[in-house]
Amino acid sequence: MSANETQVGGTHYRTPLQHWDLAHELDLGYYEGQITKYLTRHRFKKGREDAEKALHFTRKLHELALLSARQPRHKFSTVARMTQYAEANRLLPLEYACITSACNWQTVDDLKMLEARVERLIRECYPQDDGIHPGPGYVNQDR
Repeated sequence: MSANETQVGGTHYRTPLQHWDLAHELDLGYYEGQITKYLTRHRFKKGREDAEKALHFTRKLHELALLSARQPRHKFSTVARMTQYAEANRLLPLEYACITSACNWQTVDDLKMLEARVERLIRECYPQDDGIHPGPGYVNQDR
């Protein structure tokens, strides 16, 4: 039995094109992999918390690109492959846009746009508050 045929805890990754296969195929970096993972599963697992984790990783990647001139370390996806991924994982159009942006970013401005898209996704999917400020699970480590 292959690893794709089993899952530990839940069923949110049981799709014909799973996240880890896309991450491997595109050779996604750690941050891009985390962003796309949380955006793929947020509606099927931990909701707003997962979407906020995607935003947090996006902000960290943006910060690294600004402060240390981090460059993308991934292969670029094709529209056809991203469409297959979106269909297999039942992505909403805005999720598709965010995930494609995370997989194909090239500049700091691309990451700024990604951050704005993820913020918009949170506002639209979880409208109970402004969606920008961290929820109750956030821990400020500056204290």
